[in-house]
Amino acid sequence: MNISTHYYYIIVNIGCFIVPFLFSFHPRLRFYRHWKAFGAGTMVMAAVFIPWDMYYTAKGIWGFNDKYISGSYIGNLPLEECLFFFCIPYACIYTYHCFSIFLETRKIPRFFYYLGWGLAALCIVTAAIYHNRAYTLVTHLLCAVLLLLHLCVFKSAYLGKFLLVFMVLLVPFLTSNGVLTGTTVWQYAFINLDPDAIAEPIVWYDNAHNLGVRIWTMPVDDLSYGLTMLLLTVTVYERMLRK
Repeated sequence: MNISTHYYYIIVNIGCFIVPFLFSFHPRLRFYRHWKAFGAGTMVMAAVFIPWDMYYTAKGIWGFNDKYISGSYIGNLPLEECLFFFCIPYACIYTYHCFSIFLETRKIPRFFYYLGWGLAALCIVTAAIYHNRAYTLVTHLLCAVLLLLHLCVFKSAYLGKFLLVFMVLLVPFLTSNGVLTGTTVWQYAFINLDPDAIAEPIVWYDNAHNLGVRIWTMPVDDLSYGLTMLLLTVTVYERMLRK
């Protein structure tokens, strides 16, 4: 059976969401009991990321291939792009919840605390050097600010656990984002310095506004974007759980 290419983006969303959703009802995990906290975290994150997405789409910093979307829109964003901000965080926060259970009695290595400082410093340096590239500047500054808030103001005990989980999530994150930014992701080098040669992306980027370096087909900048998106969600999620 041939599947219309117009369903590709929605298939990526569903593929990331379906297994975590089904296992949310596992008697050991019972993630469904935390849906309220997840919903609050997602709404706060979406309130930041969806307007940002709409603005950059309007400016042509990134956009969407009509071949791979259904044609339904919310504002200037495809429906699938809006669902991305629910499906991907759901899968990731579910994973974070699982690790919270399995690591409950284990101490997170101090390495991950120092990693937070290192990532914040790297983001600040990157934003300063590439301040004339809109996506690079904004995403790295936001990432640095959020990390520093956790390190210096919130003094979050869970930051190390979050960074550990984020490292684990890099494999599925690179896979799903790789498909979105180049449907034939496997054809490209792991460190890809020729992003203009990428064919058939579902989500395309104007490379004048990012670092111009891809991991397969995904802009390196998406790592900071993803970390910021998920850490903002987790920040609210953890606060709601402690109420």
